[in-house]
Order: sequence, then C-alpha cells, then structure tokens
Amino acid sequence: MTTILLAGLALLAEPAPLLVGGHAHGADNIAALAELGLGNFVWIPKVGYSMGNTPWDAGHDVLADVDACVRAGLHFMVSQRRGLGEAVRPGGFEFGGDCSGDLHAPATIAEIRRRAGGLFAGLHAEELDADLVQSAIRPSFRSRLPELYAYTDRAGGRAAFEAELTRQRDAAHAAGAAYLPNLCVTHHACGFRTGADMVVAELLEHLPTTELQLAYLRGGARQFGRPWGAWVSPWYWGQVPCDDKATWPVPQAQPGGGHTAAELRRALCLAWVSGARLLTVQETEPLLSRVDGRWRLGPWGTVLKAFCDTVREHPGPLQPLVPLALVVDADNGWAPAHLWEDWNETESVWGKLSTDRSDAMLTGFLQALLPGFGRTREAVTARRDGYPGAFCATPLGPFDIVASDCAGHALRGYQAVALAGEVRWTPSLRTALADYVQGGGRVLLNALHLRDGERLVQDEALLGVRLKASIRAAERIRLAVPVPGLQSEYREPWFAFVEVERTTAEVLAADPDGRTILTRQRLGAGEVWLSTPEYLLAGYGDLRAPLRFGQELLGALAPAGMVTMSPAADLSWIAARQGAELVVAVANGAAEPRRATLTVAGQSEPLELPGGATVLLRRPAR
Repeated sequence: MTTILLAGLALLAEPAPLLVGGHAHGADNIAALAELGLGNFVWIPKVGYSMGNTPWDAGHDVLADVDACVRAGLHFMVSQRRGLGEAVRPGGFEFGGDCSGDLHAPATIAEIRRRAGGLFAGLHAEELDADLVQSAIRPSFRSRLPELYAYTDRAGGRAAFEAELTRQRDAAHAAGAAYLPNLCVTHHACGFRTGADMVVAELLEHLPTTELQLAYLRGGARQFGRPWGAWVSPWYWGQVPCDDKATWPVPQAQPGGGHTAAELRRALCLAWVSGARLLTVQETEPLLSRVDGRWRLGPWGTVLKAFCDTVREHPGPLQPLVPLALVVDADNGWAPAHLWEDWNETESVWGKLSTDRSDAMLTGFLQALLPGFGRTREAVTARRDGYPGAFCATPLGPFDIVASDCAGHALRGYQAVALAGEVRWTPSLRTALADYVQGGGRVLLNALHLRDGERLVQDEALLGVRLKASIRAAERIRLAVPVPGLQSEYREPWFAFVEVERTTAEVLAADPDGRTILTRQRLGAGEVWLSTPEYLLAGYGDLRAPLRFGQELLGALAPAGMVTMSPAADLSWIAARQGAELVVAVANGAAEPRRATLTVAGQSEPLELPGGATVLLRRPAR
C-alpha cells in the first residue's frame, strides 16, 4: 500500500508541521506573502479563480505558482476541484451548488510533485457538503446529479455522499497526491471516515457557527485519528475586506466589506487551540496593500502576521481538553438552516430529506451548548448574524461531536457522553458505551434510544430498569435526590414519557405522581443516566420545544474539568495541553467588555476582555 505524504511527512509518523498562511495566485503575490512573514504555507486556487490582480495564462499558471512557492520554501496545497460529481456545473443562486470538476491532469500533478517534493501538501476539493445541500434545495437542481440524489433514507444519504468522497480520494491517491476535502457544514465525519488525509473546514462566510464546526472536527479527529485544518473566509454578503482598491480592482474587494479582522483572529485562535494542523485564509485582497510601490499588510494581514508569530514560537501539537461529547448517529446528516445569505430556509438531512422530532432533540442540546447557533431569517437579512451566528458563546464549556460508529477508545478522555437525536442502537455502540462507563465515564441516554426499529430494547444490566410499552404525560418534574446543576422542580409544557419499572437503578427525578423521569445506574466506575421524556421535548404545541430540564441535564452531566470559565456569558473558550503548558483561547463575542473568572487546576484569576477581543493565555500544566 502506498503511503500518502502530507507536507513531506508520513501521516503515520511524527505529526506533520503546523501549516499557516494565505491564499494566492501569481508569483508576485506569493513572494509578498513570504516577504511579509505570513506563514509557511500557500493555498493555490483553482485554475481560473479570480484573484484580483493576476490573470490565468501561460505565464501565470499553476506550475508558475508552484515554482514561486518552492523558491520561497513555502508548503502549499492546490485546489483541484469544487463540488460533487464529474460534470462542470455553474453556480449561483439560480443554479444551486456548482462543480468545477477535476482541473489538473495526472501529468500536471506528477510535475507538481517532481518540482515541489515534500512542500506539496496535496489536492484540495472545495465545499463538498455545501454543494450537497445547495444542489438539493430544489428538484430541478437535484436532477443534474440523479445518481447522487437517488437515496430515500438517511443511510442511503450517507452511502451516496461517502461514495463520492471515496471516488475523489481514489483519484487523488492514484495521482500520488494527498486528498484534502473541504467539508464546511456538518458532515465532517464523512471525510474522516472515508480516509481523507486531512479534512479542511471553512469558517465564517455564511456557514454554520464556528464553534459547532470545531465540535465536529475535534470529535471526528479523535474518533478516526486523522488531522484536520481550516480556511477562514472573509466573504460576507458578496464582499471581502480590502483597503487598497488600486492593487485589487475587483468589485468584491471593498473597504469595510466582508468579515472583520477581529473575527479572523477569533476563528484562528479557536481553531488552533482546538487542534488544527493547517490554518489558511481565503483571498489575497484582505491581506496585502501597496504603498509607494511596496507591499504592506492590510487589516487581515496584520492579524495573520501576529498569529503566525505566536504559533511559530509554539509549534507543537495541542491536545484539546473537552469534558463532554455528543454522540450522533453515523447516518444523521442534519444541517442547520439560514446559511449562504438564507439560501436554505429550513434545516435538512443529507440535503433533501426532512427533519423530525429526533433532530429537534439534537438542536435543543446545541441551543444549550451554543445559544443562538441557529441563525434566524431576521438576523441574516438584517446582517447581524456575526454574533450569535458566525460565533456563539459556550456557557457550558467546549464539547465535541462523535458518530455512533465510534470505538470505545474514541470516548476515553471525555468525562461525560450524551446521545443526541435518533441513534440506532447497535451491539457495537452498546459495547463502546458499556466499556466507557465501566472505565469511569458517565452516559446520558433517552428511553427512545433503546429501540430496534419501532420495538423497545430491554437492557436491564446497562440501565437498571425495564422499559414498558406504555406512555404517560406530565407537566412537572421533581428531583427525588439533589443533583448538582439541577433545580429541585421544573414546570414544563405538557410532555410524554416512556414508563419504566425500576430494578437496580436509582431514581433521580420523577413526576408529581412518582413516575420515573430520570434514573442513574452505577456500573463499574461509572454511571448511566436514563431520561424517559420523548427526546426531552414538549409533547404538543411547539413540537420542537426542548424541555428546560433536558437542556440543564447537560450541565449537570459533565463535572467541571481542569479549566473552567465563570460566568461565561458572551464568551467562547477552549483549552488545550501543549507540552508542559496549558493554552486557553477566550473570545468575547459581545461588543461590550466582559468580566469572568478563569480557573485552572483550582487556581482562579479574574479576566476582563474588551468587546470583540480574543486572547491566548498560557499557564503551567499542573
């Protein structure tokens, strides 16, 4: 078997170097990135992609860009395609998603490898799950890719999408190049699962919340043992920031346009501390300007340069400290609404399937973990979806998302795990969860997770209860014993719950008539918590309303970790080990200053963050 190399280092050997840089076509632009110290990496765009001041012609082709990178000693990736399928499809609102197809012949890729050697990071395939969703919005769009969209259920949706990723991976590997798919909605696990050499996210633009994408990326990397990276997009409402129109005359480059430099810093810091091994910026226009014929840094370039200087001093891998993981079904396929300037007005599953009550459970958990993550039409059209929207606070701390086909070792290190949405109960999942609990973990299940088709599955050894084929209803929940993080009583909308017969489990909460709402079964060194309300949702009226009890369960489930932040209003944060130190990224999403207390290994200190600021803190790892 041929080992694909990333940046000159085998993926199975020592970690590849941290790659940080910009996006550029044209030898002069690439040389400017190197001259101004903007990292060790360049993203070479697709052939024909407009880059402001440099045409695509015989003197300015991909090999000229490669030669410029080699002269400067810069690692690079080359965009090989955009979208799904083989046929070229135009994009834009009128056409849904788009595809550029494969752009470079195998002979060209071989020549890139010959000229660049270990500097060639691989072939980049852009916005693949974005194309999946965009091309599914209307039947007329789907008709362009009938074989891809022939599926009728969730398992079929994953199989179709992963088959296409596998086809692209095989083509890249056949050419002797690493495969770097860009997945930028909520389908990152598919890239990891199909053997991508590195999954590359896209942050900002009008895409899902940064913290949500990072949760999928961290969880996928832990589950599948593969590296990941991210590009940060300046695009916002058809514009990118630029303070030098003479050098960059393209209409989309506008002073004050696009996303701000503060948002760039926020995305870079959160992604780096989350474990990214590649970080790059889309477009050259926000980075560079010319003054008296000399290159200078633009606002985005100034932020990128400062970030490059920081990570150059601390290049080692980071190990994120994340106490909680959500487990979603491997076939889940859910995507949020109101992306791409509100192209997709509703949530969807694998682009074309409808959501159901189980998806409402997932979004209810996400709303507790990332308040405001689900953009509204009003916020998007009023152009006030930067925060919350592009970013969100993490009041319960960072969390990961892993898929239900995880092995037991993927869950080690999490203090707690909660199943979210419809999760198919399989023997392998049961084994992974039981092993995790025996080792000291804490798991939150819902009664409806214990199903084989429409039939309830009995597992008294794991749960300490027997599920009944009867449903009851209530509007109040009372704790039977004190549980830190939970109130003594909850008044809720009417909700339905599965009746259970307790055997060895302890009842933690019940309705006013004493019927069980939450149990705890001690198993080995850990615990299994079982909730009985249907997906922890209200039973009628607003059928997607999460129970407040269910949302607060997440905070009660995961005990405080080594690093905590309190209060966390408007703050997003993530901590990681790096050698003998802890690194903490803290971002203030609000325009106003915020105060908080950071506690590291029992030592507390006050923090004051200016509005919109992001800080990187380093503390000894005790």
